[in-house]
Amino acid sequence: MTGLTRRGLVAGVGLGAGLGTGLSSALAGAADSLRDAPAGRDRLWLMRPDGSELRSRFRTGAGHDRTQILLLSWFMRDIRDAGRAVWMQPSLFDLLAGVQASMSAVHGSPLPVMVTSGYRTPEHNAALENAARNSMHLYGYAADIQVRGYPPRAVALAASFFSGGGIGLYDSFTHLDVWQRRTWSGRPAAG
Repeated sequence: MTGLTRRGLVAGVGLGAGLGTGLSSALAGAADSLRDAPAGRDRLWLMRPDGSELRSRFRTGAGHDRTQILLLSWFMRDIRDAGRAVWMQPSLFDLLAGVQASMSAVHGSPLPVMVTSGYRTPEHNAALENAARNSMHLYGYAADIQVRGYPPRAVALAASFFSGGGIGLYDSFTHLDVWQRRTWSGRPAAG
């Protein structure tokens, strides 16, 4: 997949150019609507290291909410490469929500998931010393995450109950993807 700008991402899912200018307000509205909502398998509370965050209820009784998947996909954009984005695989959000809900239940209160890497452009991925050439980050199938107060091993354990894909355990984060079932342990890629 090629990277998109915010306008291209919005147009690509058929929501029209009008939403492109209102994307920031839609993100804020999604956060306000779920500010006090407990963690659940139909919602996510994501943060980035820069302090940005998004709370989203991305599932309804009818399935995935395409507008919320769009907002989540934009949130998972490659912030190190001009904010380029792709449509993220909705099952990745199902996996992240399962991890978040289970860890929040054990913790006793909602915990945000810190996304350290979502989508990566081919250029960004190639510049990383230890990144896989065919990384699932390139296709919108992967996220590297942290849950504050818990080591990567605890996040990997929670993910093992929900994942049919890859779980990579690193020193400072856990890699999750929705491609093929596999596990590994390795050094984190720089960047």
